[in-house]
Amino acid sequence: MTDNNKAVEAEIEQVEDIETLQQALAEEKEKAEKYLANWQRSQADFANYKKRSEREKEEIIEFANSMLLCNLLPIIDDLERAFASVPAELDESHWTEGIRLIYNKLKTILEAQGLTEIKAQGEPFDPRLHQAVMQEEGEEGVVLKETQKGYKFKERVLRPSLVIVGKGREKRRAKRPSEKEK
Repeated sequence: MTDNNKAVEAEIEQVEDIETLQQALAEEKEKAEKYLANWQRSQADFANYKKRSEREKEEIIEFANSMLLCNLLPIIDDLERAFASVPAELDESHWTEGIRLIYNKLKTILEAQGLTEIKAQGEPFDPRLHQAVMQEEGEEGVVLKETQKGYKFKERVLRPSLVIVGKGREKRRAKRPSEKEK
């Protein structure tokens, strides 16, 4: 029985070794799964970081572009005022036409970048797009005149239009005959 006991003990040791190995394998599998989950989470965090940094970079570029456009708007206003005040004898000169071509080229380039004029005259007053500077007799709540053009850059208002808004028609009071007139 000693040989038999030795064989049984060897089998028990083998079983214990197998159980120990299986337990060690299960622990290592758990560690591997944990490492894999951490790696996947780190990979997702890095992808989100890249997207966020790209979005921030685009926002910075768009902000810089909008600031540049804001600085160019007074130049456009000045050119428009200059064209409006050109004397008739100079209106057809080559020099005036050349300046007009430069103005048109500048406006085309700015429009290609996303700059658009805000339509104001004849439109209903919208406080998000228009800034009322005065009211006059006219159709109530409608923009009668535009005193300064407004502009948008990619759906964001850079400068609201300065407008004169209608306040409605004034009703004339019928004169009541006074006591003396009776």
